[in-house]
Amino acid sequence: MFPPSEPERAILGDGGTTVNRCIDLELGQKVLSYDLLGPLERHELDQHLEKCAACRDFRQQSLGKEGAFDDLALRVFRLSQRQRVEPHAWMMNRLRDLWLPLLLILGVVGVVTVWLAQRGPDVATVHVLHWAVTRGATLDSVATPHVEPVPDGMFLRTDRSARAYVYETREGTLRRLLPPEGGDPTEVGPAELSELRLPKLESKQSRLLLVLVPSGAAGTVTEWDDAVFRQLRGGKNPQVASRGAWPGGITPTFRWYP
Repeated sequence: MFPPSEPERAILGDGGTTVNRCIDLELGQKVLSYDLLGPLERHELDQHLEKCAACRDFRQQSLGKEGAFDDLALRVFRLSQRQRVEPHAWMMNRLRDLWLPLLLILGVVGVVTVWLAQRGPDVATVHVLHWAVTRGATLDSVATPHVEPVPDGMFLRTDRSARAYVYETREGTLRRLLPPEGGDPTEVGPAELSELRLPKLESKQSRLLLVLVPSGAAGTVTEWDDAVFRQLRGGKNPQVASRGAWPGGITPTFRWYP
């Protein structure tokens, strides 16, 4: 260190405390860029540093050993280091941090799974696109139409392939009209209107019940007869009966007439 010259000293206050100040601000401003200077500028700055204690102190505090920039560089270096972590330790740390979110996710998945299992195969539900009930009619000698009092057929189209069952209900009784005894259910579907010809009804007060079951669904004709009869005999609405009441757990589609 060089002793400060007289021009570098300034008196502050009554206590006689001295403080160093730069004697050439234009040169002093180049202290931080010392390593970037050319030979001539660096030589000029070295001469200035021999005379200016303020700039020497500033250079030492900023660029010297354990100076501000040296300490900053050391901190950056340490932060840039990466410690190797064993895979099992990393996994344990992550699991410890995430156990609560994982538990919540597993709980939600479990609830959704149970709910879907209880809902059953809704995708198999048959929807009616067109449905019309027909009656026979005749013309007399004066061309007056005479319509039969009971239906004699149906026209039907659904959104997917399905099996059709038709029942006649009257005074607490249930009689299957279609399919006929020993026959197979009529297959209907979305391609075109299907005509269902009905046998003669037993009464003008009878009601018709159309039951549609997805093609390929479980259950024989007899099993579906028994399931429909149990619901009607129990006074329950078959449209809202539980899934367990039907063969294969598939709720059929119903239409009443009239």
